[in-house]
Amino acid sequence: MRDKPYLTMHHNHDRRVSALPSQPLTGSDLHIWCASLNVSSQDLLYYRSILSDDEAGRAMRFVFEKDRNHFIVGRGLLRSLLGSYLDLEPAQVEFVYGPHGKPAIKLGPKDKVLEFNLSHSKELVLYAFNWDHKVGIDVEYIQSMPDMDNFAEQFFSPRETALINSLAGEQKEIAFFKIWTCKEAFLKANGSGLTQPLNAMEVSFEAGKVVTLSAIGGDKEQTARWHLEIFNPVSGYQAAFAVDGYAGEIFFQQLGQE
Repeated sequence: MRDKPYLTMHHNHDRRVSALPSQPLTGSDLHIWCASLNVSSQDLLYYRSILSDDEAGRAMRFVFEKDRNHFIVGRGLLRSLLGSYLDLEPAQVEFVYGPHGKPAIKLGPKDKVLEFNLSHSKELVLYAFNWDHKVGIDVEYIQSMPDMDNFAEQFFSPRETALINSLAGEQKEIAFFKIWTCKEAFLKANGSGLTQPLNAMEVSFEAGKVVTLSAIGGDKEQTARWHLEIFNPVSGYQAAFAVDGYAGEIFFQQLGQE
């Protein structure tokens, strides 16, 4: 387990991801991308044009225009990034889905697998990419929740719940979302979503941003395998990622940031 984070900042001002940044995705490295879901009407039309018929149909099922547009941008950016990594046109990327809805690439390189995951909250979207190591990412907008104590009692471990109950105000909200994003990132990496009990796993925070998995349903071997980190992609948001058997560097890249 590492004793310090390895997040390195890069910036790419091209919303359409015409080329990757100078740092390629190699070995066991992890790329994390951050972007706003609010784009120009021109970019929105572009992202709509590269969606599959199935994705376009899913977009049209959203009742509110803002939610529909955010879905289009989120999927369009995902296709653009995947196309860059796989040397494909974005519209050529094909997906398959796991039993709990986790997307994967239908056809990729024969000798390695491009693992990826995405998460969005409010107006922000995050993506994580890695070769051959399962990865999950989660982002949440930090906000007050009136039923936070009850929620923790139901879904957090006893020690995690005690921590939440010992805090108040902003400190309580920050701790809550640190725990929540870690749990969801891990479950998403496993492809199990929220089908696995949240209180079956427990996290503890070390100095810096590295997180320790204290328990996963009593499976000590599995806890030692995973690398988790927490970070704030932008002000007001809490995020975490989980990688299985990870031993590389992490590069955090922002799209469309001036």
